[in-house]
Amino acid sequence: MLIQIVFPFIIAVISLCPSPEELSVEEILDNIETAEVSSLTAAVSYYRTDPILDRREIRTGRLLFRKGEGNTREAAILFDTLIIGRRREEKLKHYMFSGRWMAEVDHANKQFIKRELVAPGEKNIDPFELGSGPIPLPIGQTKESVLSQFKVEKTSRPSDGPLSKLDEDVIGLHLVPKSGDEWETIELFYNPKTWLPMGVRTIETDGTKRVSLLTKMKLNVLSDDEIKLLIIQTPDPKEWSIDIRPWAEN
Repeated sequence: MLIQIVFPFIIAVISLCPSPEELSVEEILDNIETAEVSSLTAAVSYYRTDPILDRREIRTGRLLFRKGEGNTREAAILFDTLIIGRRREEKLKHYMFSGRWMAEVDHANKQFIKRELVAPGEKNIDPFELGSGPIPLPIGQTKESVLSQFKVEKTSRPSDGPLSKLDEDVIGLHLVPKSGDEWETIELFYNPKTWLPMGVRTIETDGTKRVSLLTKMKLNVLSDDEIKLLIIQTPDPKEWSIDIRPWAEN
């Protein structure tokens, strides 16, 4: 008798819960804001198309992310392959973001550039936050901050290009800045189970197109060696060209 009473009730409750495709923009942003993750790793494929030369370059590698002490967010993008046209080469180029600093490490040319991204006294930035960090790939960003800066509507998975490889149930958002910005549009695609980003496509005001695709994502399993890759360490100045750039007003 108990099963006969409870089971129909459970079915009725489930039927009232909207599927991810039926969620509104605000409900999607609520889910993104409450996504819980302390760290992640993923394979990343990055595509950049030059609007003048109509030339596409592809870089592949790994992405690392973690929440550090004091809720500081750290990230590293570790590219190891460059493809231009039919030419493919092993080329190490790493980008690291920690608190208020970004480091660009060109291993082939032994160049190390470290830039301070915010003025002294200002809070640290999230490297993935829309409108703040240098990479538009928000994790756990607040609904309020997104809607204050962008007009947002739902969009479907692309039918061609790298992002067409995403799962069919991926949830997409199309963003247009409300005021002047370097981006003309941003499209973000999320896994509806974890509410973490799987892909991003941007068009900049100069026509530059960029696409990033994340695969093989793992959560909360950073190794000690991967944690070391998130720490910005200045290499030996006797062997490398070092360029440290503190904050300066443009």
